Amino acid sequence: MVRKMASFSVEIVNWYNVLTVKTLTAFNPSWTYEEALKTAEFWSPLVSSTFIVILVVMTGYMTGLSKLNPSLMSDEQLMPPKRFGVLAFLELCWSIVQSTLESTIGEKQWLRFLPVLGSTFFFLVFINISGVLPGFEPATASMNFTFAAAILIFVYFNYYGFKESGFSYVKHLAGPVIWIAPLMFFIELVSLLARPVSLSLRIFGNIFGDHFVFSIFSGLMKSISAPFLPIPAIFLGFGTFVAVVQAFIFMTLSAVYIKLALDSKEEHH
Repeated sequence: MVRKMASFSVEIVNWYNVLTVKTLTAFNPSWTYEEALKTAEFWSPLVSSTFIVILVVMTGYMTGLSKLNPSLMSDEQLMPPKRFGVLAFLELCWSIVQSTLESTIGEKQWLRFLPVLGSTFFFLVFINISGVLPGFEPATASMNFTFAAAILIFVYFNYYGFKESGFSYVKHLAGPVIWIAPLMFFIELVSLLARPVSLSLRIFGNIFGDHFVFSIFSGLMKSISAPFLPIPAIFLGFGTFVAVVQAFIFMTLSAVYIKLALDSKEEHH
């Protein structure tokens, strides 16, 4: 719940853990603080991600995004907002998602995967940005959460690989040359199994490092005079940038893996 940096005497508080500990001890008075803290740390990614789901739904409702119907909107309403706000940010993200998936997966296929990949992108964006706030550790700063998300993508693109190609999806791992097929199959299988690991480590390392550094500098500002106050603001902007970029990379790599799975059918026809 609280991380201490001995050399700087900075305490980094995870408010998700604080609230979870208070809730657990309130409903289970017999629990010790250590027991409640251990349980809170384990469930912290779930608590923070649940909070983000609620926040996303509320944002969609409050901005009117959930009620938009382009077919019933006038040309003026379809124009981008004059001021850059939440709605403009969401529209920008949507255009990025659309163009990326269309160029990566293909014009005929990308709409099939938009619900999953688009939702993944916006979900990760909101989770990552929540970590910019000191004391609110994002779920993506937990290896358990990022690996679980990567495993879901791994199952998803392999499912479509088998669905589209059948057993040819396995055969394509061996390559076209028979005499080196066993070696190629082993190399490709290791590469395939490494995808969820690399996918999860990439976003975990970047988000955890960014959140940790920003939390340290924010804590240091408590004992430093006013001229140094812009330093956390710099990390705030950089943290927001990293949050969006890492969600984009996760979605793009997922789209690439789906494209590779779909292309395995063409390699054997």
